[in-house]
Amino acid sequence: MSPRFFPLVLLLSLGLSGCAFKKPVVPLQPPEKAWLARVAERGWRLHGRIGVRSGEGNWHGGLRWFRRNGRDSLTVSGPFGQGGVKIEVQGGWIRIRYHDGRVRESRQPQALLEEALGIPVPLQALHHWVLGMPAPGIPVTRRRYDSLGRLAYLRQNGWRIEYREYMAVPPGALPRKIVLTGPGGVVLKLIVDRWETDDSRVRRGLPTGVSRPLAAQGASG
Repeated sequence: MSPRFFPLVLLLSLGLSGCAFKKPVVPLQPPEKAWLARVAERGWRLHGRIGVRSGEGNWHGGLRWFRRNGRDSLTVSGPFGQGGVKIEVQGGWIRIRYHDGRVRESRQPQALLEEALGIPVPLQALHHWVLGMPAPGIPVTRRRYDSLGRLAYLRQNGWRIEYREYMAVPPGALPRKIVLTGPGGVVLKLIVDRWETDDSRVRRGLPTGVSRPLAAQGASG
């Protein structure tokens, strides 16, 4: 072999060797999946920030969301000019308390929620999406995992969900940065500053690793 071709052959060999030993990406294994399912069933609390972009305008604010026993309590602060709203949802019932003292109740949660927030919010699916898992009973059009088996991308129910970053929530991890794109170009961005579950309470800034951001990496089909 001519010496001038040796570097090229060496590079090709290294490239083929890397492909041969590339580890396949697989979903979360049973222990992690069981923990995630337990969090979804028992309930959780998140503190963070929300931003919305739609044809009706843009807004952002703080978000506190508590879910327990099938009941949701959300406080959205900052948008809507003066002070935000508090939203309570359980089954087919919803109550919204506005900053000016007005209270509205309805047996059509989806319609009233969309009226209050100005965007269509698939709350029943969102319960699962924020945890980094598909909503059950709804066909999944596409999904992609990162190198650790966590969801990096999901397309379901007409929405595209991108998981930009994860946060350690011992003994597992939950999403920290999520971007959801829905019908009509609606974009919803969620940043979680703190997760609380039955297993652990994660507080921002602890030096021991409980709240270190874990970026979604190595996404693969």
